[in-house]
Amino acid sequence: ETADVKLEVGAVQRSGRRKRGRTSTTTFHAHHFVLRRNAPALADMCTPGADSAPTTISNVRPEIFKHVLYYCYGGKIDEEDLQSNASEILEAADRFDIVNLKLEA
Repeated sequence: ETADVKLEVGAVQRSGRRKRGRTSTTTFHAHHFVLRRNAPALADMCTPGADSAPTTISNVRPEIFKHVLYYCYGGKIDEEDLQSNASEILEAADRFDIVNLKLEA
């Protein structure tokens, strides 16, 4: 595997006053150069290297992050998925500075 970035993605859920419960996380592998080119803010959050600790991405559901990462690698998000998750995808695209995806969503 040539990926040099590990991303641990899972949303933080609030349950009650001042208590936080964390949902299970999903680990994604990516290439720093791809993130640098297509999601510069996300690349800035990551430390490349096989021995580096995973970068924790919170407040994004793994399903949404999967779409975002797929888009960064040149994939096209299915129109139905884009419409049904538009606000979450737009929020993630804005957070990670994925300009073209913001324009599509």
